[in-house]
Amino acid sequence: MVSEPVSVVVPYSPTYTPESMLEEARETVADQTVPTELIVIDDVDTGPADARNAGLDRAETRYVAFLDADDLWAPDKLDRQLDRMAETGAGLCVQGSPTTLDDFVYDVFVGDLSAVTSSILVDTERVSVRFETGLDRGEDLLYVLEAATEAGVCCCPDLFSRRRHGRSMMATEMAADTYLGHAKRFGYLVSQRVPAAQPYLPIYYTQLYTDMGRAYHEDGDYERAVTYFSRAVRISPHPVSVLALLRSAFYRAVPFVP
Repeated sequence: MVSEPVSVVVPYSPTYTPESMLEEARETVADQTVPTELIVIDDVDTGPADARNAGLDRAETRYVAFLDADDLWAPDKLDRQLDRMAETGAGLCVQGSPTTLDDFVYDVFVGDLSAVTSSILVDTERVSVRFETGLDRGEDLLYVLEAATEAGVCCCPDLFSRRRHGRSMMATEMAADTYLGHAKRFGYLVSQRVPAAQPYLPIYYTQLYTDMGRAYHEDGDYERAVTYFSRAVRISPHPVSVLALLRSAFYRAVPFVP
């Protein structure tokens, strides 16, 4: 068993998370079976990336973990991760099933592995990257992609549980155009910094433009829906995108359709 001390960075804002949930998150840190240094960053209005970077700067230990204030850890979370990192030599450990680096990049970039922040444990002697400021979506995914590329990644199952509520950042809505801008910037940064992700760029943009088309279709803007579905189909004529394009084109042509 590896018993390295771990610094735990918890960004917190009462705007997004009730104080009672923060206290419950603190308790799951205190219940860990390894020594911990808790660092609560309460000046998160500039963005989650800035808060997590501030935590990295304040940490006094080799290993640093991140926990969102509205999530909860399993009692042996850090213990299992430290053992797994010692076994594999990886500089990053997150929640998931055993995987290769290529499969991990795929799952994070275009697959279903999107909830990773509260499971991150990083070896700062091997990982030098920081969270990208200016991204309101995807800064955590970009971080784990870069860290995994730099130092390798390993996974452990059942490390944390998510709790969502009406005040959470995940519950806040983002305008479609704003979302598109952040998503394009995320895709560009991944393409520049994570070579293993480049083969999956067509999939990423097909998914992005399909999602944009759906958003505009739901808003009744069938003209823009057709535009984005058409972009998706030009990249890859996936049946889902093709059918969505035909549907929006029909709604555009027949205005009386509800």
